[in-house]
Amino acid sequence: MDLNSRLKPQRTLRKFKPVLVLGFVLLAALLAGCESDDCVNCVELPPPVVPTGVHSISGDQEIIVQWYDISYAPYDGAFNENVVSYAIYSRFYQPGDENDGSREFFFIGEVAWDENFDPGTGLHWFYDTDVAHGEQYEYAVAAVNAAGRESALSFELVTDAPLPMSPLDGQGWHIPLTLFDGNGATSEASGFDFERAAGNQSSLNAGRVNPATEYADIVVAFENNIPYVTANPATVKLQDFGVFSGSGGLVFEGVSWAPADGYSQTGKAELIPGHIYVLEIRNPSLHYAKFGVTGRSSGAVDIIWAYQTIAGLPELKAPRDREPERDDVDIMSL
Repeated sequence: MDLNSRLKPQRTLRKFKPVLVLGFVLLAALLAGCESDDCVNCVELPPPVVPTGVHSISGDQEIIVQWYDISYAPYDGAFNENVVSYAIYSRFYQPGDENDGSREFFFIGEVAWDENFDPGTGLHWFYDTDVAHGEQYEYAVAAVNAAGRESALSFELVTDAPLPMSPLDGQGWHIPLTLFDGNGATSEASGFDFERAAGNQSSLNAGRVNPATEYADIVVAFENNIPYVTANPATVKLQDFGVFSGSGGLVFEGVSWAPADGYSQTGKAELIPGHIYVLEIRNPSLHYAKFGVTGRSSGAVDIIWAYQTIAGLPELKAPRDREPERDDVDIMSL
C-alpha cells in the first residue's frame, strides 16, 4: 500500500516533527510580541500539554483511537483557548521500528474539544476507517490550541490492525453463522475456515466448509444431543476461555488477547452458549482467532467470529457484539 493512500482526499498532508514544532514556538517567542489583550496570536499562549491515555480498539475495517480529555482551569466544560481540538496522526508500522527516532507520522483527522467525548470516562475517540486488513498502524495524538499551536505527540506506543470478524446487519449487529451437526444430514456445513471467512466477509457463509472435502479449522458434531467442537489436529489448538455474557447476550470483547498457553490437549470442547473459544492456528504461519457461541438448537449452533490477519499477533480486541453507533458514547468505555 502506498503511503499517500493513508490520506483521504479531503485531508491535508501534515507531517509531524516535534523538534520542528518546538523550534517554531521558540522562533515565535523571539519575533512576536503581545500587542493586545487577546493572547490567541501572541507568545503568552504556549502549546498545550501532551494528551495522555492514548490507546486503540480493533474493529472490522476500522481502528478506534481513544485518549483522555485535557482540561484547563476553570474546568467548567466550556470553550478554553488552551485546547480547542486534537490532531490524530498515524503511520504504517513494522515491529521494531518504534525505535527509529526519525520516523514520521501523517495527519489523518481532527476532533474538536467538544466532539466525540464521553464525560463519564473522560475519553475522546476517532474512527480511522482508511485501514486495510493485514496492515499494522501506529497512532499518536496532539492537542491544538486556539493559536493553532500543537503539543508534542503523545508518548504511548499505540499500534493496531483492523480485525476481520462476523459481518453486520443493517442495525449494526453481528450476524451469527450456523454450523450444523457433522453427524447429521447437513454435515457438509459443519466445518469452518477462519482465513477463508476473513478473506471474503461480503458472504456470510464464506468460512463454512465441508470438512469431508475441504480444509477446516474446526468441525462441529453432536453427541447425545450435545454439540462439541473439534480442532484440526494438524494445525489448530483450541481452548474454552469461559463464559462472557451480559444483559445483551454474548460480550464478544470480553476476550481481547489470545493466551500463550492453556490450550486443550484433546482439541475438543463442548459448545456452550455465552462462551468464547480461542484458537491458535498454524497454517503454515501462526495466527490467532476466536469465536463465541450465541445460540444452539437441535442439530445446529450459531457462532460469531474474529480472525487476526497479522501473523504472530495475539491481539483479538473488538468492539461489543453490537458495533458502536458514532454518537453512542457509552459503549466507548473499555
